[in-house]
Amino acid sequence: MANLPKRTNRPEAVKSDLLNAAAQILTTRGIQAFTLELVAKEAGVSKGGLLHHFSNKKALLDGLFIREMEAFRQHILATMQNDPVKVGRAARAYIGIGQAPTSAPPVIIRHLLAAMLIDPQISQEWTHHYWQTIKSIGLFENITTPQLLACLAMDGLSLWDILETDLLSQKSREDLEKLMTELTGQSEKNS
Repeated sequence: MANLPKRTNRPEAVKSDLLNAAAQILTTRGIQAFTLELVAKEAGVSKGGLLHHFSNKKALLDGLFIREMEAFRQHILATMQNDPVKVGRAARAYIGIGQAPTSAPPVIIRHLLAAMLIDPQISQEWTHHYWQTIKSIGLFENITTPQLLACLAMDGLSLWDILETDLLSQKSREDLEKLMTELTGQSEKNS
């Protein structure tokens, strides 16, 4: 008899293991290699166990996207709370998370956003959820034109990261990130 994964009565732990395995596969092998069979194997559960939690590949990707967007939101809110300068703090938090290309939420979200580029249905659904998340942190409340420009520039750099474009030197990227931070009003420390 085949050596099947052990059955467990910890549904939330299994679901978390599946999402973690999905994130690992997505970030290390890409969307092209992303299969339910591989996720189940990586998580140590049967494909039937995976299908009990996620009925198909899209449902699994949706679950991962929702989890990572909540982590993204929580990270931005925590960063905002620690920023002593009120003016532009939401924009700085948004830019700051994009400046960490190897930290977990941005890497996974970048790979999920890349998946949006190849599936119009996912793109439509996730774009709505993404913007709802961004609005929920207050990014667009009283945003100035320079702050919006800084956020859009960070989106552009993030897209370059998704596409693995290596056109900027490290110094140029650092200079751009410094300029984006200045555009958020960081220099207004006396405000």
